[in-house]
Amino acid sequence: MSEQLQQLTSIGTNESSDQAVKVAFWTLGCRLNQYDTEGMKTAMAGQFAVEIVPWQEEAHVYVLNSCTVTGKADQECRRLARQAKRRHPNAKVVVAGCYAQTQPEALAKVEEIDGVVGNTTKDDVAQWLPQVLGADHPLLAVQDFEDHPVFDSPLIDSFSGRSRAFVKIQDGCNLRCTYCLIWQARGPGRSRTEQDVMDQLQKLVDAGYPETILAGIHLGGYGRDLSPKQPLVNLLEKCLKNFPQLRIRLSSIHPNEVSAELLEMYRTNSNLRPHLHISLQSGSSSVLKRMKRPYRSEKAWEAMRQVASTVPHFGIGADIIVGFPGETDEEFEETRRMVEELEFSYLHVFRFSPRPGTPAADMADQVHPETISRRSAILRKLADEKKDRFERNLIGSVREVVVESEGDQEGLRNATTDNYATVLISDNLPGGTLAQVKIEEMIAGKLHGKVTQVIQEAQGEASHG
Repeated sequence: MSEQLQQLTSIGTNESSDQAVKVAFWTLGCRLNQYDTEGMKTAMAGQFAVEIVPWQEEAHVYVLNSCTVTGKADQECRRLARQAKRRHPNAKVVVAGCYAQTQPEALAKVEEIDGVVGNTTKDDVAQWLPQVLGADHPLLAVQDFEDHPVFDSPLIDSFSGRSRAFVKIQDGCNLRCTYCLIWQARGPGRSRTEQDVMDQLQKLVDAGYPETILAGIHLGGYGRDLSPKQPLVNLLEKCLKNFPQLRIRLSSIHPNEVSAELLEMYRTNSNLRPHLHISLQSGSSSVLKRMKRPYRSEKAWEAMRQVASTVPHFGIGADIIVGFPGETDEEFEETRRMVEELEFSYLHVFRFSPRPGTPAADMADQVHPETISRRSAILRKLADEKKDRFERNLIGSVREVVVESEGDQEGLRNATTDNYATVLISDNLPGGTLAQVKIEEMIAGKLHGKVTQVIQEAQGEASHG
């Protein structure tokens, strides 16, 4: 590996790619992780002779940008690391990100892992990449977060294989919900400055992306740490004003952050996508209290009803945790009834996963796995019914879509509507095309439509991946 290290540290980025060190990435988890992966790629390409290659190809270094929301995510990370090492025994395998930040010693003991790089250090590729290439023992590069960290993230201009771009405008969380490790993995809440957000959006607009998703660990907490404080709606208003050609979507907010000002923006700005993902977690106030969530079920009911009445066919998704410690049949019924009666378009249903180091992991009255499975199945069935009803109501309507990069086995292309439904189109348009589609029918549970107008042609699918 010393030869690759010498190339990495001495060859300029203008040299031919056959002399470059090949690095492959795999991202687990949320949209912020996807953004952070692109940030690492950008930093590497800007400093070294590095060629980014697909995960399945041969590389000198395999980087797993990890998630630790659930035990299943941890398990998947370890599986991928071992798989990469089996396929390429001479390569270096690095685990970066949230799992690395919270359990570095455990990961360092995994035989197939050559480097553990936490969230505090993963952007500093100039330090850890040469070290992991040159070391004959596992590298452990994890530091604690500062008490008052400043938002710091590189500007990026592309998203590999994606037709829509994510922009991280906030990181970290101060809430410390009892089931969650993310405040440990991501550190205190911190916000990106308005100017930096505008600079990032400009790069993505210049690269031809028609839509961007503003993302954060606690997106609704954006701006509380800035001086002067700046609410999320203020930033959103400036984004829409400065980039009138760009379609903008919010990632996820809490029910108590659905404000009258935000809903008015959805009514008056056609470029603000009519879709919200709500971090709900439960429909029971007593469960929410044990979770240490900053709202109760009454607020969630009110928020969801207000969102649904904002504009026709507003897409509403939600996260729900099933089987939180002590969850009774009555408490689960409160959640089931909320799901049944409110106008969700889709749900993400998670089985409670005890995370070591969280208060919930040590709570009494852990729910039996069979009970969790039964309750999860009930909500998933309801979610399927909600999704089917929402999508059938779209038949006959014309919606704006972004054509995705991937298609299905029959040559149809996936397109994502403004309200976050998926429609299949036969038109051979490149990923990243902004178009209008008339939704004509549902076949085997999937919407099919026909393009009626191309609004913005993609600048070239290859440039996006």
